[in-house]
Amino acid sequence: MMMLPGDVYPGIIRRRPWITYFLIIINSIIYLLTSYKSSFLQIDSDVLWRYSFVPALLSTSDGWLRILTSMFLHGYPLHIIFNMYFLYIFGRDVETFLGSFRYLVLYIASGFLAAFVHTSMSLVMGIDNLGIPALGASGAISGVLGAFLMLFPGVRMSICIFIPFPICGNMSSTLFIIFWFILQIIYGYLQLGGVAFFAHVGGFLGGLALVYYLGRDVAHQIFGYKYFNISFNSVYSFFGYRRGLSSIARFILIFSATLILLSLFTAFSLIRENPIVNTLYIKASVTTSSEAYRSSEAAVVIFEEANRSRSTVAPIADDIVRVLFNRLYSAGYIINTSLAGYQGSLYFSGYIRLIGLIAHPVRLIMNMTEAVYTDKGVIKEGVGNAQTDLLTCDVYGRCSITDYWYYRYFSIRLINSSPLYDIIMIPMVLTIISLLVVIYILIARKDLEISYIS
Repeated sequence: MMMLPGDVYPGIIRRRPWITYFLIIINSIIYLLTSYKSSFLQIDSDVLWRYSFVPALLSTSDGWLRILTSMFLHGYPLHIIFNMYFLYIFGRDVETFLGSFRYLVLYIASGFLAAFVHTSMSLVMGIDNLGIPALGASGAISGVLGAFLMLFPGVRMSICIFIPFPICGNMSSTLFIIFWFILQIIYGYLQLGGVAFFAHVGGFLGGLALVYYLGRDVAHQIFGYKYFNISFNSVYSFFGYRRGLSSIARFILIFSATLILLSLFTAFSLIRENPIVNTLYIKASVTTSSEAYRSSEAAVVIFEEANRSRSTVAPIADDIVRVLFNRLYSAGYIINTSLAGYQGSLYFSGYIRLIGLIAHPVRLIMNMTEAVYTDKGVIKEGVGNAQTDLLTCDVYGRCSITDYWYYRYFSIRLINSSPLYDIIMIPMVLTIISLLVVIYILIARKDLEISYIS
């Protein structure tokens, strides 16, 4: 089932929403520029890894800049089409209410809060998520939805529900947005679809809180008096009007923010362990029996215990990078204390047993030049070529050699090595503060001060 909103009817005087139009145009142009090599079907892999937000890289020099650049990247056509459609539907009225500058501040700040919540919840949902790139304007646009809910909680909007044929009608914006928000929470905890749902949740709650501080003086000017208190709201209720969020909507939002807050506290044991997070950037080109030439690149995140006695690797989605990395890692050329401080060439020819597949040795021939290792024995950089068997395994763990891959070229570069504490603490603190502010605003009924009568 898919729900698609149509036009909204807040009934306010509308100016030209130039920032909304600008954001739609600039996002569209950037998508065309970053996807033309792939016939506009998906973002180029080099752009993906260079400019998307990777939580494990947050402590690097460009980590925070990546949050900003990732807001203007989209993975595939439907990704940008739906994002820009939602921005057009909800952004125009929020910009009209706040004004262009404050609206842009809300948009960008919501995008940053989305990244912080996504990073913080990665510890709860699986530390492996720290190495997965996140991109798209969804977090920032979710902030616009949160602002819209606070400003226009009872306006009517047209909507079509596809199940799979469309059923169209009118409904309350609160009902639609709250239903959408609940889905993001459920999908986030179920980890469905490879989407950063908690980025949507974080952006939404961030926009909900930010619009109060950005818009309350604007609301006072529009409404002609300083504060709408609860007693004044009762007068409007007597005549059939309602101001602010409904009790059910406030309960759902408070409960959700509290649930996320409690979830974050379960991650403090992992933070106390403070593992080392090593992030490698690997580029490789390979020739197989079925394809003459393929190239790919990806970031690989390795978690080491604080005493460096044991390490684990986050799952690698890209086949070309995963096969190469698994061979080098199992052969001891990624992390090896005996290579600490080494600089020079490395050569290996023989059979190795892959970690996790002890019963299935594979052939590896590797020649790596310009290899450099840190004083802890982690590869810092290296360039080379390799040849190896390809294993194919079934669901029962039975594996067989099905191909032979020749890596004509590969390069490995360590782009970050930081304790988890350095990566996670700023996002965690800002996430907790944001959630507490959201809970305070909802409990104190601050929505009464800025919401438009509906």
